[in-house]
Amino acid sequence: MVNMEGSIFYSSLTLFAMCCLALAISIILRLKSRAINSLPKNLSANVFDKTFVVFNPYPEQRKIIHSFLSALPLLVGFASVVFALIAWKILESGLLLSLFVLIIGLNLVVVGDASEAYQNSKTFVKAVQGGTSLGVGDLKVFQIIKKLMPKLSNYYLGLSILFIASSVMLPYIWSSALWFFAWFIGLILQVSASTGPISYVVAVFLFALTVVVIQLFASAVKNKLLSYIMEF
Repeated sequence: MVNMEGSIFYSSLTLFAMCCLALAISIILRLKSRAINSLPKNLSANVFDKTFVVFNPYPEQRKIIHSFLSALPLLVGFASVVFALIAWKILESGLLLSLFVLIIGLNLVVVGDASEAYQNSKTFVKAVQGGTSLGVGDLKVFQIIKKLMPKLSNYYLGLSILFIASSVMLPYIWSSALWFFAWFIGLILQVSASTGPISYVVAVFLFALTVVVIQLFASAVKNKLLSYIMEF
């Protein structure tokens, strides 16, 4: 039997953790945005024999970090497939909803451009303060980062508000969520039971497929939110 109070507690705790993470990223990006805005307004290019001096348009190490961040939600998805083998234990412990909340939260929080923008802004601030010469390409990238940073900060601030609001609202919508998960588990059991000897394998596959669908949905929502914020 599902521990209702435990499910609410763990799910709310997961949402609160996601809220703190998003808020921390928002503050970090905002502080770096202020550091960029505090730079002299009359920056100009004084190197013309090459386009980039400060920025490397093909940073191999940064590509690796970017790929890792983008793959993080996918790694959670693969972990969920493994956890599907003990899905009943997760359900009994009241952690199934928390698992879905974590998957959705990570997909919304992990934005590869945020890490790249932060690293680039950090590099540029350090270069300007150190008196490094600038190329035409550096100034163009700088203008992009200058516009991007506050928008990304606003995105994470909005996420933190969404997470904390969901955490507060969860006890009030728990009955509906419980009905949905009961229906979901029942559907998986019904479909897998009809497959006979491979029913357990089918049940695991359906659970993993659900995780993939949730990830795709969360990614689509993230892209929609980001495109909306970037327009302003």
